[in-house]
Amino acid sequence: MNKFISKLTLTLLILCAICTALVAGAYGLTKDTIEARAAADVKASYKQVFPQLGDLTQEKAPGGIIQDIKCSKAGGKVNGYIYTVTPSGYGGELTIMVGISSPDVKLTGIKVLKQNETPGLGAKSTEPQFSDQFAGKNLKSPLEVSKQAKGEEIQAITAATITSRAVVKGVNEARDHYMKTYSQGKG
Repeated sequence: MNKFISKLTLTLLILCAICTALVAGAYGLTKDTIEARAAADVKASYKQVFPQLGDLTQEKAPGGIIQDIKCSKAGGKVNGYIYTVTPSGYGGELTIMVGISSPDVKLTGIKVLKQNETPGLGAKSTEPQFSDQFAGKNLKSPLEVSKQAKGEEIQAITAATITSRAVVKGVNEARDHYMKTYSQGKG
């Protein structure tokens, strides 16, 4: 009986070692491809929220819901900023990328990168019908959410007002930081 258990244990140990080696080998072979694809996805997201993307430099993020700031320069001149913000929505934290053109202070676009909102309701924040309405908005004053949007207001997602407000809060935090730090010749 003891010999049987020892043999079974040794067989399982060898199988586990082989499986671990196979998984580690597969990871080693695909690691560079995965990293390159992730970098390409991030660059595509930057281009989506800021189409006139130039060379990017890292700026100091103040913390809070502003997690990251990139400065875009084209022809040696600053042409905008890309913020990554994390406001709280109905289902938890949202991760949103926000593009702001400089010096005209217009929103170039947003992209919800991560969300845990209710499927079919707040999850619609990732759909173009909601996110496309942000592009071109003037940010000289904060954005507002409305069920019947007019002018510079943002149309709330039906039955997902908390999520809509969270997205606008994230955009307004980026806007406030931009206005305080980079506008009026500071950027």
